[in-house]
Amino acid sequence: MLSLLIWQTFTYYSVLENICQEIKEQLKLNMKQLHITLLYESLCPDSRNFMHQLGPVYEEFGDYIDILLVPFGKSQSERNGAIFHCQHGPAECKGNRLQSCVINSTANQAAQVKFVVCQMLAPDYSRIDQCANEAGLLTDVVHCLSSETGTKLQLQAELVTKQYSPSFIPTIVYNGVFDQQLQDHSLRDFRGTVCYMLRQQNLLPSSSTICQ
Repeated sequence: MLSLLIWQTFTYYSVLENICQEIKEQLKLNMKQLHITLLYESLCPDSRNFMHQLGPVYEEFGDYIDILLVPFGKSQSERNGAIFHCQHGPAECKGNRLQSCVINSTANQAAQVKFVVCQMLAPDYSRIDQCANEAGLLTDVVHCLSSETGTKLQLQAELVTKQYSPSFIPTIVYNGVFDQQLQDHSLRDFRGTVCYMLRQQNLLPSSSTICQ
């Protein structure tokens, strides 16, 4: 009995140690990346324009970026998500919800960005399947859109957005801290701003020529 107790205790602490080690390794990995939070809206012209920058920049700097895509913008919820009011009307609410559903279907940020850029630059929602296929995603968007899952995802997006109280959409936040100067530069030259931040944090290898 004592032997069994000792073995169980040893096993417990071994598992706990492994979990702690994994967390530490993940934190070390995350510290080697630039954290970007993008607050946007599905039908916002400025958000759509920004996608022309987002796609190429992520494709080039994906290894150095940890990006959180938050489709909510200046929307508001009522009665715990029973009703959503969006800046550009009900169609935007549907678009925001759609974006949340697809983004949540994968942890692959490259696929998330690829879908979001494709969908945001589409003239309407008819390219959902095409954009999902191009991003290599298989997701039941229809079910998510009409279920409680879609509501919860939008409420989560609202919570994240409210942390920054954006006055302009899209808003680009670096490392969890909003900076108006970085915001202004990002809208004009997202690539240049990303390079500046990567240099500031010494996240580029000395041999890298990516920002030259």
